[in-house]
Amino acid sequence: MSTFPVICWSHFKHICERVNNMLRQPLKIPTKPISDSEIRATCDTEVLVVGAGNAGIFAAIAATEKGAKTTVIESEENISLIRTYIGAIGTKAQKRAGIKINKQEVIEELCRYASHRCDQRLIKLWADKSGETMDWLEEKILKPHGAYLHAESDVGDERAFYKAFPTQHDAQNDEEGVMFAPFLVETAKELGVEFQFNTPMVQILKNNNGRVTGVIAKNPDEQFIKINASKGVIICTGGYANKQELLKKWNPIAYKENVYSDAPANYGEGILAAMEVGAAKDEIATVMVFDRGIVKPGTKVSEMYLKEPFKNFFWMGSQPFLKVNLRGERFANESIPYDWIVNAAGLEPGDLYCMIWDANWKEDVDRFHTLGCSRIEYPSRTGGLQTKVSVHGAGGPEKDIERYIEAGFIQKANTIEDLAEKLQIPADTLKATIDRYNELAEKGVDEDFGKESFRLSKVIKAPFYGVVIGGRILCTLDGLRINTKMQVLDEEHNPIEGLYAAGNDSGGFFAVSYPEHVPGVCVGRAFTFGRIAGQIAANDPGIESGKEYL
Repeated sequence: MSTFPVICWSHFKHICERVNNMLRQPLKIPTKPISDSEIRATCDTEVLVVGAGNAGIFAAIAATEKGAKTTVIESEENISLIRTYIGAIGTKAQKRAGIKINKQEVIEELCRYASHRCDQRLIKLWADKSGETMDWLEEKILKPHGAYLHAESDVGDERAFYKAFPTQHDAQNDEEGVMFAPFLVETAKELGVEFQFNTPMVQILKNNNGRVTGVIAKNPDEQFIKINASKGVIICTGGYANKQELLKKWNPIAYKENVYSDAPANYGEGILAAMEVGAAKDEIATVMVFDRGIVKPGTKVSEMYLKEPFKNFFWMGSQPFLKVNLRGERFANESIPYDWIVNAAGLEPGDLYCMIWDANWKEDVDRFHTLGCSRIEYPSRTGGLQTKVSVHGAGGPEKDIERYIEAGFIQKANTIEDLAEKLQIPADTLKATIDRYNELAEKGVDEDFGKESFRLSKVIKAPFYGVVIGGRILCTLDGLRINTKMQVLDEEHNPIEGLYAAGNDSGGFFAVSYPEHVPGVCVGRAFTFGRIAGQIAANDPGIESGKEYL
């Protein structure tokens, strides 16, 4: 069976090293205005994009395509991680795959997931325009490099209680998955986009009429520079998942329940700077969480947060195997979304939980048929399934299990009693829990927690495995309030002229939890809204009608 490298390992390793370095550099934003005497240089542009990530790179290209002189400043030394799980509706790739999606049903599902604590107009805008954005990506960026979009057609299972929608796309060529970030940068530079790296934004500037006119940033020499932006500033710095003080203030539950952050250098500087000039922010904190953060038995959750992102990342943690609290008791339906099982564990002793499986795990995983990035196997364009590599390189889940056993994370034993001892949970309780779980699996009916019968799995064949798990924050999703023109709104819901936001710096789309059953919607929104923001900031005629953007 061929491998499907979702992420190029060398590129991923470089990202991990870069993120680890960035985590040791706390953000400092001055609270007082920078005086003219402190400015060492001034430059002019028309559209300024702050942040070279998923939304930022799309915004920059779009603005330049519309004829605007565009500059991108980025606090890191290179562009941020461009994600490859892209959610969209109505793409050519979906049409090729025979995928038909009820757009209104997806819109309603996203609103329901947010308890309608969202702006439905923004969700509809994504649903209406994401297909065009992805078609542009495929035609202008991927095809010239021999790549294309693959729409994942078998998302979801009609037997599952939680309906899923086949919105996910991945970039591929005829042999493997493709990381297309270099293609985007190449296109941007060919169009004339100017990049300034190691240049963090410090403050947003407004004139006497309240219009945003540019920013003050720091150059690589730590000197203040002023960048005037005659047409607009687009904030795309990516949320605040790596800013501990902000997480404690805005989302203390997420801070308590998660053991790692995998966000690449997202410190909230864009949101904070915009709030300094009067911008409104979402009231309900929202994060995207993966249930894949493994720790050693006996770990206290408060000891772990923000240590070494992407390390001890266990992809199989999202599989619906038996999960018990630290007392050995089952506590939830293991088939619920990634962050929900972490939330449920947050009500249990110690905020962590254990996942238990046996020697039959391969057959179980095939039957579970999970979705999105939790999958161990993916459908290929040419038919059949391809095994995903681990974040550590080749070898897949088998190699992950071996690696983490050797490192002391995954515990392996020939009896349940020995496994419980290694996991530091009561053996009698775990044995009784497993006996009951096996009884329910034999019946094919989960009388205790209602898990779908095809996702019940007996724990009967040695060797037995177990691991202690907590959450991993990938990104925050509560951001600045915007309208459908991507204009940032103030507390009175009026647009702040000249200020735009896209990606995870923008809000109004999610609330509380990430809707994982619409796979890729976070990245699809970032690409789509980044592109719209760039076009409008460059004076697209659609700014008048509020309808035509692309």
